[in-house]
Parts: sequence; structure tokens; C-alpha cells
Amino acid sequence: MKTLIIYGTKSGASKECAERLYKEISNSIIIDIDQESPVIDEYTHIIVGAGVRNDKMYKPIRDFFKKNQTVLLTKMIACYLCNSKPKTTEDVIIASIPEAIREKAIAIVSFGGYKPSWVPVSEENKLKGIDLEKISAFAQHFLQKK
Repeated sequence: MKTLIIYGTKSGASKECAERLYKEISNSIIIDIDQESPVIDEYTHIIVGAGVRNDKMYKPIRDFFKKNQTVLLTKMIACYLCNSKPKTTEDVIIASIPEAIREKAIAIVSFGGYKPSWVPVSEENKLKGIDLEKISAFAQHFLQKK
């Protein structure tokens, strides 16, 4: 059972989270949607992660959901957001992730995110604003469903 972790990011938070998940989920691969278009048929399990800016999920990930919805619905799927505004998370999820995918997903979680003043990320504030415990809990939940 191969797991694809696909992410889209502007500030780097979603990439950092994808790398954390990769360390916790064996037999997984990471793809940056801006660098490569994955062939998702090859994967049984898919985790999709995206940054959020101005209450909108990163557009290439929104487009990925739309383009691949039919195939995604045949996979075990989970999603994460990197959103520094927790009060808007539910609205972003509803506006950005198609309803059928929301219903199929085993989890849709916000790991927190970088505030604009923290970007670009430096070594001293790397993962600042990201809830590392949520990443581990998300990975464990995903593995239990696997």
C-alpha cells in the first residue's frame, strides 16, 4: 500500500508538514504539486496538504481536487491545511474541498500555519505556528485506517 503525500505551498509550511508525515508514514512518497503532476492511480492512499492565504486554499491544490475527484473517491484520502487563522478553517474547507471528497476523507485537519510576519521562514522560526502534536496524531489516525 503506497501512500502519496501531495502538497502545495507558498510559505513552506505545507512542505514542512509533508516532510513530518513522510517520516511517520512508511512506504510513502512526497510530491510538490508545483514541481510534478502525480499519477494518482499508482497509489492506494493519498494525503493532500495545502497552505491557506486570504482564506483560500492554495489554488493548484483546489484545481487538483477538481481534476482528480473521480479517482480520489476510489482511494483512502485525508487532507491537511496550514492555516494561521483557526476561526476560518471550516469555511476554507467547505469552499475549497469538494463535498464528495469531504465526505470520503478519513480526516481533514488544520495544523496551524505561519503568520505573514514569520515568512520567509528562517531556521529559528521553522515550524513556528505549526502544531507538531496534531501532525503526529493525524499520522497515527491515518495509519490505523490503513
